[in-house]
Amino acid sequence: MSTTRGDAPNVRVGTPARAQGPAGEIEILTEEIPPPSQINDAIVIGLSIAAGICGLAFGVVLTLGGPLPLYGGALALGLLSLAYAVRRYFTDRFPEVEAIEARLQFTDPELPEPETVAEVRAVGRRPVLRWALIGSATTLGVGLLAPISTLGPRAGNQLGSTAWRRGTRVVSTDGEPIRPEDIAPGGVLYVWPEGAVNNEFSSTILVRLATAPEEPTNFDWVVDDRVAAYSRVCTHAGCPVNLYREQDEALFCPCHQSTFDVVRGCIPTFGPAARALPQLPLDTDDEGYLVATDDFADQVGPARG
Repeated sequence: MSTTRGDAPNVRVGTPARAQGPAGEIEILTEEIPPPSQINDAIVIGLSIAAGICGLAFGVVLTLGGPLPLYGGALALGLLSLAYAVRRYFTDRFPEVEAIEARLQFTDPELPEPETVAEVRAVGRRPVLRWALIGSATTLGVGLLAPISTLGPRAGNQLGSTAWRRGTRVVSTDGEPIRPEDIAPGGVLYVWPEGAVNNEFSSTILVRLATAPEEPTNFDWVVDDRVAAYSRVCTHAGCPVNLYREQDEALFCPCHQSTFDVVRGCIPTFGPAARALPQLPLDTDDEGYLVATDDFADQVGPARG
């Protein structure tokens, strides 16, 4: 049986909440039920609305490419508002309980589980606050989907099909067409398909070997027995292969030190890359300029699928 003190109408004094024998009972000494508070309700609802607005602001500003301090501040303020709203929501949802919980020796497997203080039920009131928090969290969550748009465009089939086509001229970064004699022995040029300069997936390195190429080089795709072209997109992580070591005729990726033997079809000889750099089919047109006879036969860049 429990009684209520006259000088504290929200404080109850009672005896055990459940009797399960001397070792399993909980004796609630006092249970203080917090009174309803309109101020607390207003704080929870206000902070929930603020968190939702900040979440929407974060998503809109980030999507439109706004400044970092603006959308970063909106996100921080939104999360802070939501966290404090949740904290305030629980201030008058659970009673303050002072209880004695007897120690239970689990010697009998058929002995029922004792009731714990954690099982004290919450005060059931003001469902509008719960829905305000749910709505706020949902709105903020929708705003957090905005960073998906900053991950960049999908690669699609760009790695499997580049801008190289049959008859496409090989041009320099300045857009000038290239003849085989424009490359000195042991020299290299960064080249592109005509009309697609700076297309990173089509980036190619043109090399005039100092020695005759060896298998597995496709000799039909080599011009003047020395001029060959290979994709610059590393087959390990997609970094640009920017360095050429003339002494051993090797291409080198600076990101993870993958090394490719140009004499032998750009097969990897060192580093994490496991595939050779794809070779570009080359020929010359009627004016003597280098052209591609097709796209890369193999996928450029890292393997997928």
